[in-house]
Amino acid sequence: MREQRLVIDKIDFEPKHIFECGQCFRWHKKEEDCYIGVFGNNVLMVKKEGNHMVFEGMCGGDIKEVVWNYFDIETNYSQMKTQLSKVDSYLKTSIEFGYGIRILNQDLWEMVISFIISANNNIPRIQKIIERISKEYGTPITWKDETYYTFPTKEQLAKASIEDLRNLGLGFRDKYIYETTKKFLQGEVTLEELKSIQDVKEIKHKLEALPRYRTKSSRLYFVIWYAPF
Repeated sequence: MREQRLVIDKIDFEPKHIFECGQCFRWHKKEEDCYIGVFGNNVLMVKKEGNHMVFEGMCGGDIKEVVWNYFDIETNYSQMKTQLSKVDSYLKTSIEFGYGIRILNQDLWEMVISFIISANNNIPRIQKIIERISKEYGTPITWKDETYYTFPTKEQLAKASIEDLRNLGLGFRDKYIYETTKKFLQGEVTLEELKSIQDVKEIKHKLEALPRYRTKSSRLYFVIWYAPF
């Protein structure tokens, strides 16, 4: 892991639209058009500077590969938006409102747990809970004299009891996080299996079998963001 920096042309990339839309919970605004986030084994600052996007931080791999994958840089969003804007006026208005959004290639394990936490919850509280879980069970990464924490793996999170999770502010969600972690750890459900499924209905069925994924909001969000275009 080493400190790296990357500058690319700002194409279909608006930090506020990406980081404040509710699709991810580990990005925090530092100043206008500048956010710092943790994903995988990476801590990155993302900042818009004129016609460029600057990515800087600690990366567990080559920063270009990390950024290209996580931010889905290869996808032509301009072409996609042009096509979708022709569907109807409602979709056209939505695209104009969130013109700079990109669908992030987030870690699937983190998404599963995060959206269980999101049940009957609001974004600021979801962020605080995830930060507490990460600080308690994740791996520390230091950058510019600040310590950040990775989202815990299933092995790391399995160290938490229901009471431990309750003490982190999870409320009624504590037992669902605990039970879901055990299911993954014991191999009843695997990330590889979920990633291999192409049919959205089948993914939905698998997710509904997880504790608390029967809630409408979590189920809907996960299907939308995990489903390929």
